[in-house]
Order: sequence, then C-alpha cells, then structure tokens
Amino acid sequence: MTSFSKNIMVIDIDSCVRCHACEVACRQEHDLAFETGSRWCRVMTVGPRRVAGRLHMDFVPVFCRHCDDPLCLTVCPSGAITRTGGGLVLIDEGACTGCKLCVSGCPYGSMSFNETQRTAGHCDLCRGRVEAGLDPACVQHCIGGALQWVAFEELAAVVSGRHTSLSGRLCYVSSKWRLHDNGKSEQGTAESRTPHTG
Repeated sequence: MTSFSKNIMVIDIDSCVRCHACEVACRQEHDLAFETGSRWCRVMTVGPRRVAGRLHMDFVPVFCRHCDDPLCLTVCPSGAITRTGGGLVLIDEGACTGCKLCVSGCPYGSMSFNETQRTAGHCDLCRGRVEAGLDPACVQHCIGGALQWVAFEELAAVVSGRHTSLSGRLCYVSSKWRLHDNGKSEQGTAESRTPHTG
C-alpha cells in the first residue's frame, strides 16, 4: 500500500502536449460523464503570446493542489471537506449540501460541481488506485511524460536544475519558465518573462 504522505504529483509544463489523455482518464476513472459538468482535471492553454520577440504557447494541467491550508475547507459550512494527516483534502459527498461555496472559494479554480449529483468534487489524486499501489490514472495515461507520481525523497533528483513551484501535493516544473510558489510564471521585467534556455 502506497502512503499519500510519501508521494507528490510532479507536473512538467514543458512536456505537456495538450493531448487531453489525463482529462479522459480522470473522467473514466471517476465516472464523470459530460452531463455532470464536473472536471477534476483539465489542461489550460496559455497563449499564444509573444515574449521577447518569440511566439510561445504552453499547456498546463490543472488539478486540486491539496493545499496545506485549504480555503475550500474553511468556507464549507457543512463540514463536508476535511484534510487528512497525510495531506489529502477530501469531500464527503453525503455531507455536501451543494451550496457551491467551495467552488467559488478555491483560488485555483480546482473545485468542481457535479450537476447530476448536486455535490462538489475535485481531484483526489486517485486515492483508491494509489492505496492499491498504482499510479493516478492521469499519470498512467500521460503520453508526454508531463505527469509523474514520485516519492518525496526522489523529488530533488527529478526536478534538479529546473524551476519549480511546490504547492500542497503538486510540484510544477519548467526549464523554460521561472515559477513562483503560487504556480504562476514570473511577470516583471523583460528578463524575467524571457524563457530560460540555459
């Protein structure tokens, strides 16, 4: 059995090819039919935009970060959202009243509302799969290698020499963009907006 407290999701922005395999795998794994309107995993497109005279377009997989101090938990009036000792933020669908305060309260837009069940939901890092010793479904089906499920002790080696942004249970990685701890690429001087090529 794999312990959630020992693993982290690494998201390599440079390797995502926007194939949407992660989204399809997530929908299939969690029975999120189109009619539900619920998307626990989604790939955001940034650009195209011109930076330092060059055209850039990036694809960023977005999941629940399982924040250390989750705002969704704070705003939930029914106590349906909890955080485990291992760092997982979980939703008790039976206790969820469907008020959607967590959906509007999540600063990362990672909380979703299931229109057929009338409950909130989000990426649970494929809890059942991981407890069975498997990788999350999105990681298993990522054709570009942009998603990795790694042990904390391996994280330094996996991201060595690259820009990182660690937030909750996710670590965004890029050799191209300098990242802040809030997961956004730097936007200040022309130098900081220029992709890192060395």
